Amino acid sequence: MAAPAKETIYKLLVPVTFEGSERTEIKLRRVKARDIRDLEREDAGSAQTFFLISRLSGWPPEGVEEMDAADIEGVATIIEGFIGKKRPRR
Repeated sequence: MAAPAKETIYKLLVPVTFEGSERTEIKLRRVKARDIRDLEREDAGSAQTFFLISRLSGWPPEGVEEMDAADIEGVATIIEGFIGKKRPRR
């Protein structure tokens, strides 16, 4: 069996501008145990999602907050795949 990729690149549907440059993609590293530990300190819900996106991408929270909702959803699905959670079907 092949080893999982160390990082995943997600192409943003809507580009984001922060720190003086436009971003068209976001690169995410895999989740580590310390990320899960630190996640427990965050409030439940979207705060945890934003925390993990920021932590795994290296983007500042202000950059994550500028992301389009569809991109947040797409990135959250990738992160859940890293930790083995399945999103409920709508």
